[in-house]
This record gives sequence, structure tokens and C-alpha cells, in this order.
Amino acid sequence: MKPQHEYNNRLEDFTIEFLGLQQERYSFAYYLNNSFLTVFDFSAELACNDFDIHIQLEFTKKSNLFILDFTFGGSVNVDCDRCLVQANLPVKNTYQVFVKTMGAAPERAYQDLDIVYLKPEDTNINIAQLIYEFLSLSIPVKRIPCITLKDKTICDQVVLSKWQEVNAADTSAGNKTSEPDPRWAALQKLKDKLNKP
Repeated sequence: MKPQHEYNNRLEDFTIEFLGLQQERYSFAYYLNNSFLTVFDFSAELACNDFDIHIQLEFTKKSNLFILDFTFGGSVNVDCDRCLVQANLPVKNTYQVFVKTMGAAPERAYQDLDIVYLKPEDTNINIAQLIYEFLSLSIPVKRIPCITLKDKTICDQVVLSKWQEVNAADTSAGNKTSEPDPRWAALQKLKDKLNKP
């Protein structure tokens, strides 16, 4: 199915004009790839090679608020934290945001992550920043594809064997008996002295 709305490096593509919409539910579809990141200064935070994400937005207009239900699906290409092999990890998440109109900026106590406040004179909302933040939350922090996908054949066995050799060498070096640091002994004496009744 061809996406209804493909991103073309313009923030305007993510603007929803809500003035004049009836109080009902509207559907929007977006397709994201790496070109989406060119607008944002902090795109390095995502640390992914490539991604292919489809977003379905259900926009519900009510008399005093809007409800935005985002459904993310697709895949992201990342480097494995263990063996550095590139692999596609699935992305599937849902997020809900409420949009309210307020006369002034809300006090800090009323600011909430899932509530967006608009001015009464606003006639549209741009959801690009919300999508970027939700995309950041959807990409796994721990990136070990063989565990996520339950497929050990993905791993680069040469890198893993070298990693195991280095790990084993570090472990054996740590097992060698060595003289304790005299500073710890002095601290222990001070601690014992302070704990005496």
C-alpha cells in the first residue's frame, strides 16, 4: 500500500490544520526514512544507519481538546553492540497525546509529557517534533539483534571470538594475586578507629 503522505524534507508536511474540522476522527499516514532527520540538529542521538517507518495517526477532534493516537511500525537498521554487524530491528509502538487550548502558557506543575498546549489563536499543529521524540523512544537502547530477533546466525562470529579472547585474557589477568593497595589498608584502619565505642 502506497503511503498517503511521504516526507519531503519539509516540516510543513507534518502540519495539521484543525480549524474548520468537524468533531470526529481523522486518519493520517506518514512514511519516514533517513531524510526525516535532516531537519533536526540532534539526529545523532538516534544512532542508526537507516530506518523505514510507517506512522498511522488517528486525530480525534472534540469540543475542548484533540486526541492524537500514533502507531509506529517498520524497521531500523542498527549496529550490534557486541559484534558491530548491521541488522534490521523491528519497531512497533503506540503513543497517545492530548492537545488542549489555553489562554497562557501552563504553569510548570501542569506541564505533562502527554499533553500539548496551544494558544487560542492557533489554527494548526505541527507534529514533526512529537514524531521525532517518539521515534527516538521506539529505537532500542540495547542493540543486540541476535537476542532481539532470536537468531544467533546474525552475529559476526570472527568479532565475537576475538571479543571472547580479550575477555578471557582480562579475566585471567584479574585472577593473578597482587599486593593490596596500602591506601585501602590505611582507610580501613581509620574506619575501624571511628567505629570503636
